[in-house]
Amino acid sequence: MRGELPKLSAREEDVMSVLWKVDKPLTGLGVTEASDGLSHYTVQGVLRNLLEKGYIEVADVVYSGKTLSRSYRYVISAEEYAADQFNAMKKTAFNFSALNFVDNLIKSEDESILDELEEVLNKYKNRG
Repeated sequence: MRGELPKLSAREEDVMSVLWKVDKPLTGLGVTEASDGLSHYTVQGVLRNLLEKGYIEVADVVYSGKTLSRSYRYVISAEEYAADQFNAMKKTAFNFSALNFVDNLIKSEDESILDELEEVLNKYKNRG
């Protein structure tokens, strides 16, 4: 983890969610088309902010129709962002319990998360 990540606005989270879901570099227009109702102007502004915060980088310069456009990819994964949010909550919430958090996560998700947690725990147990 890189330390505390800069806070994201709701719109920034929306754009990051698109980049995480698509999982390939997208132009601003590509993000707009893959989003749920974000305007192209909003996306352009948010992409600039995300670049400044270090969440994304320019992947390439590509043709979008007849125009050259930058395509963007995420630098911070969804998992890194979630872990950072979790750590921030641990620091600021009174009596925050990681065990209760995991218990609530398991209750709200399908049970496949138990298999994933077991896999991670076994990986760390077997490090030697």
